[in-house]
Amino acid sequence: MFNRKIIVQATENGSLQKSDQIKISQSLCKKWAIRDGELVYIKFGNHLEKVYVNETPSLKTPTILITFVLKEKLSIPFEILPIHCLYNSNENTLKLGPILTCITNQMYHEQTQFGTITTFFEEMARFAKDHHIFFYIKPLINWDGSFFGYTFEQDKWQEHLLPYPDAVYNRIGSRGFEASKVYQEFSAHLRENGINYFNHSFLNKWEINQALSSFPEVLPHLPDTTLFGDYDTFAEKLTIYNCIFVKPVNGSQGRQILKIDKHDHEYSVYYSSFTQEISTKFQSSYILYQRLKERLKKKTFIVQQGIDLIHIQGRPLDFRVLCVKGGENEWKVISSVARISPKEKMVSNLAQGGEQKRPLDVLTDLFDEKLAQQYVKLMSELAIEVAYLISKSYEGLFGELGIDIAIDTGGKLWIIEVNSKPSKSEIESRTERIRPSTRAIINYLAFLSGFPIQKNRKGKKER
Repeated sequence: MFNRKIIVQATENGSLQKSDQIKISQSLCKKWAIRDGELVYIKFGNHLEKVYVNETPSLKTPTILITFVLKEKLSIPFEILPIHCLYNSNENTLKLGPILTCITNQMYHEQTQFGTITTFFEEMARFAKDHHIFFYIKPLINWDGSFFGYTFEQDKWQEHLLPYPDAVYNRIGSRGFEASKVYQEFSAHLRENGINYFNHSFLNKWEINQALSSFPEVLPHLPDTTLFGDYDTFAEKLTIYNCIFVKPVNGSQGRQILKIDKHDHEYSVYYSSFTQEISTKFQSSYILYQRLKERLKKKTFIVQQGIDLIHIQGRPLDFRVLCVKGGENEWKVISSVARISPKEKMVSNLAQGGEQKRPLDVLTDLFDEKLAQQYVKLMSELAIEVAYLISKSYEGLFGELGIDIAIDTGGKLWIIEVNSKPSKSEIESRTERIRPSTRAIINYLAFLSGFPIQKNRKGKKER
């Protein structure tokens, strides 16, 4: 039986005769059909302790009083903890929760805290606290089997030894670190202990293309894509298309992307750096291929059909649609932005100097209002379809995906990229104190933990 809010409070041993006693308010004992003096188990994360119940009529609010000794055994870092409690009568166990954590490879420093993602972590912590959810950040620098992490209290991050989480959100920001022994051992440990975790890995552009290509409903929206390999295949793409892109399969933020434009028998290659866009011309496709082969030999790249994108004020644009599963375990569009490329640059990523606006504001400048609204709706529907198919195609859980969609000059929608670690600053404006994406992610974590945040009759989240 689920109780949505109780107060767990540590008290001096004087009010409890033994360290293995707990006091429970009479209302909770009645609700759970627990008798005075009964032996039960209390669980918090991976800690399970045997205790005896002292039914207490004087406790008017739903409360459990525990000793400081039991508090330490359960790794509860606070003397007073508002939280949820699930009583399993078959196992005679009181389970406190949910315990949610977000893992990162970002070290905590007093001055910089968690770097650019600090604001997002604070939002998660505040929203979780408002809903009586125990939440912490776990920097995964090494793995020794313990869960040292940071809770956010009184506007400060404080380190504690903490209990195992009930669900984990992966915000590791490095592909290299995800391939490390530390992360592999940690993720194996979660699986062995039955702990749900989502967005377990970065996505590979080629694997995504191959997976989505098997579904006829989205195949028409995929640019023609091959691996960069032999000269004949490369030359064929240059023959078919006047523009192609060469992209690293594991790239992000628009880095290391090459754009190749064909004019008669001359090929212009554009390379976007963080400071400028560099161009080089080649008279022969074979010489170009040889140059690229030498330059790209250390990584895997794809060759992709160039799309003649719609422009605004002479600048190409695409759209980032954020999909999150949320508390109902169904994919929903949480937000979307139009990303406008900086002048004389070929990519729209904010990391490369791009600008973002509301999609409808941009589209109504290009089309009539009815058609603009239709495009917004179609992009949302396509993004939801892609998110569902990605979930279907991969092992492990995905609960958050940033899906990049473009519109060409003929009005057709194209799937440009799918990102499992979308940048928080790139997705939404920061006008809201708690962003919709933050709420949805905590809701999904709570769902995975077995302690879902339910809506009341007016549609608002219960606290």
